[in-house]
Amino acid sequence: MATASIFISSVQKELAEERRAVKAFVEGDALLRRYFTVFLFEDLPAADRRADEVYLDEVDRCAIYVGLLGYDYGYGDKSGVSPTEREFDRATLRAKPRLVFVKGVDDKVRHPKMRNLVRKAGDQLIRRRIGSIPDLTAALYASLVEYLEREGSLRTRPFDASVCPDATLADLSEEKLRWFLARARRERQFSLAENTPPQEARRSRTMEMAQKWLKWLSDRLANTRRKAHQGGL
Repeated sequence: MATASIFISSVQKELAEERRAVKAFVEGDALLRRYFTVFLFEDLPAADRRADEVYLDEVDRCAIYVGLLGYDYGYGDKSGVSPTEREFDRATLRAKPRLVFVKGVDDKVRHPKMRNLVRKAGDQLIRRRIGSIPDLTAALYASLVEYLEREGSLRTRPFDASVCPDATLADLSEEKLRWFLARARRERQFSLAENTPPQEARRSRTMEMAQKWLKWLSDRLANTRRKAHQGGL
């Protein structure tokens, strides 16, 4: 199974320990490592590419953006904007699920631009304050598990109450198919009779249309939920 990339964004020097801790935690956890890998810019080999091109490309490719905001703002570019803020803005532009963790509680001692970035993030999503690495990994674990549940990768509801997006008419037993036909004919004036042979029912144009409509409805519901959580995963 292919794993999804988590992009870690922060001032590298200030939060070097936290960055390494997140990577070790995710890739060492029996559950999370099945679904995720962690990208750290400092792990890349030397290359003939601009650094800003590389880290913004990685934001584009990632499944989840994780922002670690501390006290330092970092070096600004010609416009005075740091890589950390560029990465946050790029994740926002690309509608990536964003998880933001703010180190410490005293915002007065932060660099003014970092204070503004913390405020900007807070205006768009739910931030979590962390005081230590165990705080960070515990909060990150909860957010990632919630993400997996929402995406349908983890099943938390009973099997028969969960959506099975890849199911087809061929997966229905004859008993359930007849139950569906009887109810659909009774309540929705469905054109197929209850005693329609299963193979004929599964091949019917009417059932194909019903399945396509249900698939469209399921996708629409999933997209709505995803958009609702993009701002504050």
